[in-house]
Amino acid sequence: MKKIINFITHAIFTLLVLGYIFYEELVWERFALPIVRYVQSFKLLKRLEVMLKDVNGRVILVSFVLLFAVTELQGIYAGVLLLEGKVILWALIYAGKIPIAAFTFWLFRVTKPKLMAFPWFVKTYDFLMHAIEWMKSTDTYKSIKTKSLEIRAYIKKNYMSEGDSTKVKFQRIYRRLKIRLKNVLKA
Repeated sequence: MKKIINFITHAIFTLLVLGYIFYEELVWERFALPIVRYVQSFKLLKRLEVMLKDVNGRVILVSFVLLFAVTELQGIYAGVLLLEGKVILWALIYAGKIPIAAFTFWLFRVTKPKLMAFPWFVKTYDFLMHAIEWMKSTDTYKSIKTKSLEIRAYIKKNYMSEGDSTKVKFQRIYRRLKIRLKNVLKA
């Protein structure tokens, strides 16, 4: 019974790590971070940053928590859509989440001292940061991260020719994966 529980626990943890790495490498680094940087460059936000210095910390806290909750709920809903096979709707919902998340990250960055004035917020923040660091220190994370880097290098070497447009590259990958999937299903 203990082996079964350990297997299930490891499988769930592995799925969480895979999800985190997928989010970190593909969603965050490729899409969200450039949008965050773009949003943070708006002159309007620079003026808003000055105005936020005079806003009550509780108002900022409520605003941040609401924005954070909305983006997380969007992400969960998008994940459900992806699991249901509704890829286009997933992409639209997730793409809609990114600007809101970008603004939320900006709000956190510029109001962090006011947010950290709330002890429960500090505890939650510290817990999340320690959990992420712990996860990154595990053998499971390191193994999956190494494999993902190998897969990325393989795809780049075998499917991404210099001078091809991104669309052509993805079409080539899609066609080859489709052929391989058909061969696997026939076997």
